[in-house]
Amino acid sequence: MRKWVVPITLFCMFIGFFTMQAIKVQSATLAVNSDNRNEVLISLITNLEAETAAQEAKLTSLRQQTEQIISQSATGENQLATLQVELFNQQILAGLTPLVGPGIIISLDDYAAGLAAAPNEDANRFIIHYDKLLNIVNDLRSANAEAISINGQRIIASSEIRCVGNVILVNTTRLAPPFLISAIGDPAAFEAAINSSVSYETLRVAGFPVSYQLFADTAPTLVTIPAYTGSFPTANLKIVEMEG
Repeated sequence: MRKWVVPITLFCMFIGFFTMQAIKVQSATLAVNSDNRNEVLISLITNLEAETAAQEAKLTSLRQQTEQIISQSATGENQLATLQVELFNQQILAGLTPLVGPGIIISLDDYAAGLAAAPNEDANRFIIHYDKLLNIVNDLRSANAEAISINGQRIIASSEIRCVGNVILVNTTRLAPPFLISAIGDPAAFEAAINSSVSYETLRVAGFPVSYQLFADTAPTLVTIPAYTGSFPTANLKIVEMEG
């Protein structure tokens, strides 16, 4: 047994030595791995912080863009509302909108009684001619009429009141008596205009059945003017190009 003591002792010493070396290596390795993990964690934290900062910057930018879009949207809505009001006003001026308000309605009819009493007379003496309508419309315009119609035909800037033979045309539409001239505006100004109208007075004195009715703001019924439904001549119109 004694001869095995030395070898076994030496073997145990070698085993102990290698075990201690292995423990040292493992401890060193663990130390290295721990350092690496710390470095990795530090790197991850640093990257996350950078990414968070980038996301916060992006979020701030998006908020600013959103606020800008909302502001532009509000500005656009205000501009759109202004343009809609302007468009509506232009439609009124162009006669494209039906209107109602205070004003006057003038009734003019042929002098049938005079024609019957004088069958051999010239019939043209007892009928309403287009120039009488045109002159009365101009009288109303001079009284600052805001809208005018004749038998439902809206009078606009390009309207024509003319005759073809014995037929009166307004906006190329044939009209027959009695003629109702409606206008919106100041009733007092209209009354003064009609009382000083040469055409209206000539018809009245000649015995034509002419009359007028005024409608104030407080009246139960007001004057109604329809919209213009005809076309606008544009064949010769050209857009002027603005310089600059």
